[in-house]
Amino acid sequence: MRRPLWFFDLDNTLHDASSDIFPYINDAMTSFVARRLHLDREAASQVRNRYWQQYGATLLGLVKHHAIDPHEFLYETHRFDELSGSHLDDLSNIVSGKKGLRQLLNRLPGRKILLTNAPRAYAQKVLQELGIVGCFEAVEAIEDMEVHQQWRPKPDHLMIRRLLRKYRCAPHRAVLVDDTLGHLSEYSKLGLKTVWFKRHVRTYTHNRGNVSLEVQSMHQLFKSWQKLK
Repeated sequence: MRRPLWFFDLDNTLHDASSDIFPYINDAMTSFVARRLHLDREAASQVRNRYWQQYGATLLGLVKHHAIDPHEFLYETHRFDELSGSHLDDLSNIVSGKKGLRQLLNRLPGRKILLTNAPRAYAQKVLQELGIVGCFEAVEAIEDMEVHQQWRPKPDHLMIRRLLRKYRCAPHRAVLVDDTLGHLSEYSKLGLKTVWFKRHVRTYTHNRGNVSLEVQSMHQLFKSWQKLK
């Protein structure tokens, strides 16, 4: 593990998305579902949550059961520019990283890939606001997670296997840093090393699965990553 291949999650890993960004996205998704499926907001929220629980992403349920255009869904639910007059009308107002984030990422040995279930345009904007665009070799966003003509976001096994082949890396040489235990648990089954970034996790659980390492900050990850074996 002297120079691993790092897969970094974005939201609630490289920055705090829970305070402002996630509430907006959740509301935008509910509005989209209500509008397109002709439901009231309560029913739309139930549909959104049911698909998230069943498929790991609301988008997958909408595509499977309602033939929703995934690109339209992603565009409509991440249009922060539509919130004129709100403190959310520009991501620059709400995206901020911890001091020294870029330096820590650059000093961390190995190749680094951003792996996010968010759309590419949003991910690139957040990276830009954090000042860490150049820290990553590539961005693998949800639009890139299509396997056999099906969208397969984290924690899909076929998708991560395809990425490991793409970057010519054996599973045991790769590390996923993520705030979602479900993603970490699934990929640990394939032999990946897993780091639970729990700084922004609101609800803790005793079921850690096979997490290789738990950290509260990028500084802690930099200090302790060599414990990954």
